[in-house]
Amino acid sequence: MKSKQQGMSMLAALCVLGVILFFATLAVRLAPIYLDYWTLSRIITDIAEEDRTTDATPGSVRKELSSRFITNRIESVNLKDIKISTDKKGIIIDARHEKRVPIMFNVDAVVHFDDAQFLVPRI
Repeated sequence: MKSKQQGMSMLAALCVLGVILFFATLAVRLAPIYLDYWTLSRIITDIAEEDRTTDATPGSVRKELSSRFITNRIESVNLKDIKISTDKKGIIIDARHEKRVPIMFNVDAVVHFDDAQFLVPRI
């Protein structure tokens, strides 16, 4: 009976462990970037939907973003990289960016956030 029992060999177990460790490393390296992006999106959406008594200016929006960046500890995106411009519909906040994260050795992961454009409408 014992001669017919088989299990995973040491080599197979090491391969499975290697794959698990690789994906765990990937998750640990990429999770902070995605958390910062979701927080950034929430902050900009809150600013865009905020009730205003006066018309917003690019300077006031940048000041509001700066205080909320500090409060929420957003580190993967620099406030200088966010473009704020005016349009006839309102103020456009362009926070599209890409982040490169070293995974191991000379392997990097590049993450694109291309859907991070928001509009603060005029009153």
